[in-house]
Amino acid sequence: MEERNIQHAIIGDVMTRLPEILQSLTKSRLSSLATVNQISGRSKMKKEELADALSAYLTDPEQLKSIVLATDGDEWALLEPLMKESSIQDNALPFEQYSYYLERGLVFSFFNEGKLHVLMPEEVKAAAATLDLSGLKQEHDSSQEIHEYIAAAAHLYGVIKLDKLVQIFNSQHDATMTEEELAQAAAEMIERGQNIILHDGTLFNGFIASGDEGKLAELAESQTGKPYYVPDKEELLRYADFGYFEMTPQLDELQTFVLNNMSKDKELVEALIDDIQLGCTNKSSMQELIDLFDKRKVPFKSPVHAQRIISLLAEVYNNTRMWANAGHTLVEVSAMEEGGDSQKGLVRLVDDNENVVPKVGRNEPCPCGSGLKYKKCHGK
Repeated sequence: MEERNIQHAIIGDVMTRLPEILQSLTKSRLSSLATVNQISGRSKMKKEELADALSAYLTDPEQLKSIVLATDGDEWALLEPLMKESSIQDNALPFEQYSYYLERGLVFSFFNEGKLHVLMPEEVKAAAATLDLSGLKQEHDSSQEIHEYIAAAAHLYGVIKLDKLVQIFNSQHDATMTEEELAQAAAEMIERGQNIILHDGTLFNGFIASGDEGKLAELAESQTGKPYYVPDKEELLRYADFGYFEMTPQLDELQTFVLNNMSKDKELVEALIDDIQLGCTNKSSMQELIDLFDKRKVPFKSPVHAQRIISLLAEVYNNTRMWANAGHTLVEVSAMEEGGDSQKGLVRLVDDNENVVPKVGRNEPCPCGSGLKYKKCHGK
């Protein structure tokens, strides 16, 4: 942490005046600040002109307001101490907490005599002091909630049209939001490096096929005509954390079985469960799910264990919220099909069209439970 802070700090005496700091920077660093802040005409400016333009921009209260409104919760929490203190002296200050301000020139960091100083220049402080921070905080919190809805929708659904997300948001709030406002918020998140994609009025999870338009279109098509699973606001916003998923009883049972019978390494097993849940969300094949055990080096100790795992995986798969089903599970989709087979579309213990059985000895009983030796059954 300290090394990363030092890497981005100005080495030498601490300066608190904005003009002095800007003049001490290289033209390359000034150009970078001007680019991030979208200073007009920056490509033709000399070093002194860049410094003057940045100084004017960073002391304009309206510009500061737009920059501050785009901060996340941790960055906002740092704003008050930055404005009040001459500098924050903490060699272990998380770089991510102030990097947004640093790359825009609202703060600068110095490393002098073994100490890291992160500070807001005096002129920027004076401009920020003219803002109504109390009112700005309310606006910031409202903006953050919209960002959370976007992140949650990308995580839970994989893909969703903006008009549908607007409908969900407005159904859970008294105030209404427009599709244009939602698109602007998504653009801000993309600019901040959030792994989401906005294309032709549709929001995508950026982890899907790394932006492959064919895969994105295929997923969008798979949701056609399907109703969206819409939990209450509290549950929906849990999905804003891209590490969150619903720990179903089926997943819990699988995790308990693996811990009791296959591996005592709790951290390793939790990582395996994460992999399996994501695989089910993305409708991976049963064989791909079984291969995850090998990738995580969690071996099957007997054919009986393998058979039990296949059965548990089928239950997890059937009860996992899937992108292709607009957040619904296969069990829920089957239940919604009026007059249809309630078991239609559910994964069985073993798919006869796939060899999904883990590697076992050819003369051992087949994990599918047929009673035959593996070589006479799924090992053919």
